[in-house]
Amino acid sequence: MMRNKISERGQSLIEFALMLPLIFLLIVNAVNFGSYLYAAITVANAARAGAEYSIMGGAMATSPGTPTNAQIATLVTNDIISLPNRATVQIRVCGNNNGTVTCTCMAGACTGMGSTPADAENTGAAAALYILRAVDVTYTYQPLIPLWDFPGLGIRATLPATTIHRKSVMRQM
Repeated sequence: MMRNKISERGQSLIEFALMLPLIFLLIVNAVNFGSYLYAAITVANAARAGAEYSIMGGAMATSPGTPTNAQIATLVTNDIISLPNRATVQIRVCGNNNGTVTCTCMAGACTGMGSTPADAENTGAAAALYILRAVDVTYTYQPLIPLWDFPGLGIRATLPATTIHRKSVMRQM
């Protein structure tokens, strides 16, 4: 009986050593996935706040006139200040005022965003009835804890770096 106790003494240590990498991988992926969701929500909220400010800014007591594109970009930039890698943010503000479409890239080079968003190009009969403002925000997400990957095999240990793009379009009657 004593002999069986001695032979089973290291079993728990071996099981722990086999499970430790899987537990580590699970924790790292939970942290990275949580940070990705946080970044996506933050970018979406910043785009919405920028579009809302561009439409409602003239109606606010603290802003007597329509906000400029630079003021809108500043608001969006302040909304995403908590994100790491925020230097990759690209902000494009577009407006359709009575059928005249204007777009301005405020941060970054606006690469891959096209010339104008399809929503701002609405030049139909109804376009003369409202002012349309669109705010595009593009952010390059980098995982907080990068791990190894094997791109030739299509195997990744965690989320890859990816682009988060959110657009908010609002109109004023």
